[in-house]
Amino acid sequence: MKDNIKKNDMSKNVLVLAMKVIEYLKIEGKFEKNLVKINLLFIIIFLNLWDFVISREVLNGMVLGILMFGPAAFLWLVRTMRATVLVTLISIFEFAMILIFVLEGFELGGTATTLKSVFWIPYLLMAAINGFWGLKIYSEARERKAKI
Repeated sequence: MKDNIKKNDMSKNVLVLAMKVIEYLKIEGKFEKNLVKINLLFIIIFLNLWDFVISREVLNGMVLGILMFGPAAFLWLVRTMRATVLVTLISIFEFAMILIFVLEGFELGGTATTLKSVFWIPYLLMAAINGFWGLKIYSEARERKAKI
């Protein structure tokens, strides 16, 4: 005998699951606690849209984003001081490398900037955000440690 699951029941289950995901992804409270969500939204949603707009392909930007920002998202999830320091180091390295790519592209392209240079700008900004917040969290922890 087949399951008596109706189409209406399945759509309700999918809707409930979607609402739970949206509720989890709500960005509220302290910004430091939402860095995992921000990195995942950047990787999964923004990079797919960005890649589609720039090169009319899907998933290539997300795969590159997973390789670059996946470790940072995982380390933000861990939330220890060592993880924060490691995220900061990785992000500073990524920022420096991507900045070199972008500046070389602008240098070689002159005023006619190429899409290859523009493609890397969101990656550069996300690496800068991760590095900035990592440094901020680390410096605040050092100040608290010094006061004690």
